Amino acid sequence: MNDVKIDSREVDQLLDNLADTDLMNKIIFEAVKAGAKVLQENTKKSFRAAMGGVASNISRYTRKPFEDGVIVSTDKVYVEAKVSIMGDHRMKWFEKGTQDRYTKGRKIVGYSGTKRNRLEREGKGHWTGRIEGRNFFRKAKSNSETAIEDAIKQSINNALEKLNK
Repeated sequence: MNDVKIDSREVDQLLDNLADTDLMNKIIFEAVKAGAKVLQENTKKSFRAAMGGVASNISRYTRKPFEDGVIVSTDKVYVEAKVSIMGDHRMKWFEKGTQDRYTKGRKIVGYSGTKRNRLEREGKGHWTGRIEGRNFFRKAKSNSETAIEDAIKQSINNALEKLNK
């Protein structure tokens, strides 16, 4: 028979390190954060593709690129990360779209004589447009599930390799 001797000191040391809950929470938190970063980047790419480069220019209101409204917020206590498109509130209109919009009239000329003082307008309203929903965030979530899982697995593997050394 062949006698095989195994040195299990490294494995025992790794398992002892993994028994520390704070260390495990840190490893899992970093992995979840890495997955959220992947979703953020894929959402930005999807937004650029959906808008054709038009809305990804610098916003005249905030002086930063429109796609910077895709933000990642993390919470270490609950070990979670959230990707949101509400960093710039206007992005929700491009995600979901809007209904037809109309003006009420051309010029305010006074008040009506009812109980509630309503503005009296001259002229009739006109159609001012609508935004078609592009669903760029929904598409990015559905298309990047495997990439997110791979990023989480890679982050955990890298952390375990660092512990092993």
